[in-house]
Amino acid sequence: MAAKVFISYRRADSAGYAGRVMDRLDRELGRDLVFMDVDAIPLGTNFSKVLHEEVAKCGVLLAVIGPDWSDARDEHGNRRLDDPNDFVRIEIAAALQRNIPVIPVLLEGARIPKADELPEDLKELALRNGMEIRHASFQDDMNRLIRGLKEEGVYLTDGDTSEFSTKTHAAQSGTDGLWVFLRDKSNQQVLGWLGGGLIVVATGLWAAFVYFFPPGKSPEAKSPEPTPASVQAERGGIAIGGNVTGATITTGGTTNSDSSAKPK
Repeated sequence: MAAKVFISYRRADSAGYAGRVMDRLDRELGRDLVFMDVDAIPLGTNFSKVLHEEVAKCGVLLAVIGPDWSDARDEHGNRRLDDPNDFVRIEIAAALQRNIPVIPVLLEGARIPKADELPEDLKELALRNGMEIRHASFQDDMNRLIRGLKEEGVYLTDGDTSEFSTKTHAAQSGTDGLWVFLRDKSNQQVLGWLGGGLIVVATGLWAAFVYFFPPGKSPEAKSPEPTPASVQAERGGIAIGGNVTGATITTGGTTNSDSSAKPK
């Protein structure tokens, strides 16, 4: 059975934020791995019993704390946290008693109450490390929260310790972590700066190389001097290509230039 992320919140203090947190976790982890009492508790059931059962199945509890969380009052003016049957107190106390990680999610500058401001069964909450979520940086803040949940593996299937399961989860976590990292706007800006810096450095190195090591000039090829043509002629032919001198050239016999004709 898979461990869940339990979202504890006080409706009058942080219902809107808690709904946004739940929607984001639903998309990242899956609806079956997120519990929030608005939709999950069937009608007619014992609210306190169901809460204890769900807390026992969760791998982490997110205590969503708004500015008025610790000082919320009931219709009689009494502080809700002082009521042993207060649902928020029941949820967080049950998680602390079971040694389940409790992460205070602090909204819009809210702080974790001090130990002396909490009932006895909630005093340990003052020692838990929390994180802030603000409206202006909601997506980035949720990215950090989700990375933390995945790194801790709080949504893994309980009881499955096989080597194959461990390796599969490690590979999936690495891929999901990389995707989340790349979607983070601040990380995208840093990667853009790094890419631009690498281009500038590469361009500078190339320019320096060309300046200090210019390409050598290849020697010019000389044209070969023409070879005088050899002039030969067979009987009855004319040789062309050399210097031909003489008064006449006669075909059909051998004619020597500058010589007198033989008598017939």
